[in-house]
Amino acid sequence: MIKFELRRNLIYPIQYMIWNLIRNLLTMLIRYKFKFTNSLEYTPIMFLGEFFGGAIIYLYQKKVMMKKKEKKDQYFMSIKLLKNEEEDTDYFVPADNKIKIIILIFFASFFDYLDFLIESVAIAKFKRVSASLCMRLYGFATIASSFTYIYTLKLPVYRHHKFSLSIIGICLIAVIVSEYLFQDINLGMSYFRLTMAIVCTIISKGYISIQDSIEKYLFEYDYMNPFVVLIYEGFFGFLLTFFLFFLREYFDDIIQVYKDNENSRGNFALFIFLLFLYMILSGLKKIFKVVTIKIYSPITKILTDYIINPLYFLYYNAILKDFKRHGKTDYFYLILNFVLAFIVSFFGCVYNEFIILFCCGLGHETHYLITKRSAENLQMELSDINDDIDTNFFDDSSERDKGRDSESENLFSK
Repeated sequence: MIKFELRRNLIYPIQYMIWNLIRNLLTMLIRYKFKFTNSLEYTPIMFLGEFFGGAIIYLYQKKVMMKKKEKKDQYFMSIKLLKNEEEDTDYFVPADNKIKIIILIFFASFFDYLDFLIESVAIAKFKRVSASLCMRLYGFATIASSFTYIYTLKLPVYRHHKFSLSIIGICLIAVIVSEYLFQDINLGMSYFRLTMAIVCTIISKGYISIQDSIEKYLFEYDYMNPFVVLIYEGFFGFLLTFFLFFLREYFDDIIQVYKDNENSRGNFALFIFLLFLYMILSGLKKIFKVVTIKIYSPITKILTDYIINPLYFLYYNAILKDFKRHGKTDYFYLILNFVLAFIVSFFGCVYNEFIILFCCGLGHETHYLITKRSAENLQMELSDINDDIDTNFFDDSSERDKGRDSESENLFSK
C-alpha cells in the first residue's frame, strides 16, 4: 500500500534541510542568550551570505571548467554546465532578453525581502500570537507554489497531486480553526488581530512560492546559472535593506545587546561571531536551495522547509511558552497541531512522490510506476522481437530442410 521512493540526488535537498535546521538552531541560541529576536539586522546579513556564497561557488565552478578541457558534457552538483556560444554548438538561447532576466531576478530578491519583513516585523508586532503560527501554516506555500509552478511552467496535475493538496488544505483549515478556539482572546489579542496575523502569514507563504517559481523559470527557460542568480539576488536584496537604515529603531536591537554586555566584551564578541556564522549558514542554505529547485522543483524545496516542523514544537512549548491557554500548556492543543503538522509533512512527501500510495489510483501517474511500466513495455517489445527472430529462423531452417530433402529425393531417383 505504501512505498518509500528514494530519488536521485536526494543529498541536495537533505543538505538544504540540514543547513536550514542548523541556522534555525543558531537563531534559537542567539534568542536565548542575547534576547535578540525578530530583528531587522538579520536581513542584510542574510543577503550578504547569499552574495558571497553564490560568488564563491560560481568562481570555483569556473575553475573546475577551466581545468577540464573535455568535449563531453560537464556537471557540477548534478547541474549541467553550459559553455559559451562560440565554444558549444548546442548553445541554449534564453527565452528572455537580459533586461527582463534582471527584472525577474530583482523581483525574486524583492519577494524574499518582503517575506523576511513580514515574518520578522509585521507578525512580530502581534505580541500574543502563537510563536509557531508561521511554521504551522507553511503548507500554504505548497498550495501556492503548486499553482504558480503549474500555471507558469504548464505542468500537468495528477490524481496524487490533487489528493495531497486537498488533505494539506483541510489540515491547514483545522490549524486556523484551532487558533480561534484555543487562543486567549483578550485586550492584548482580539479576533481582528489574530485574523490579521493569519492573513500576513498566508501572504508571506505566497511570496515564497512566487520567488521559487521565478528561480525555476530562470533556470529552465533562460538557462541561468543558479549561482549567478544567487549573486544577483544577494546584491539586490542587500541594496533593498538600505531603506531599513532610515528606520529609527533599526539599530535598537544591537545597541541593546551591547548595553546588556557592556561589562563583558567577550559576550559581545561572541554575539558578533554568531552573526557572522549566521551569514555563512545563510549562504550554505541558499546554495543548496537553488540546487534543489534546479534539480527537483520549488515544491520539493518547500517540503524540506517544513517536513521536520513537528520536531520544533517541544522547543516552542518549553522555551517560548507556546501552546498555552490560561497560562498552562494545553496538551490537546499541542498534540492536535503535532498530528496536523505530521499529516501535512506526510502528504507533502506524497505530492513530491517520495512516498507512493498504492490505493485509489494514487500511484498510477507517479514517476516510479511510469518508469516501471515503460521498462515492462520495453521488455515485452524486446521479447516480441526475439520471438519474431526465432520464428523466422525456424521457418527459414524448415524451408532449407525441405529443399535439401527434395534434392536428395531427386538424386536417389536418378
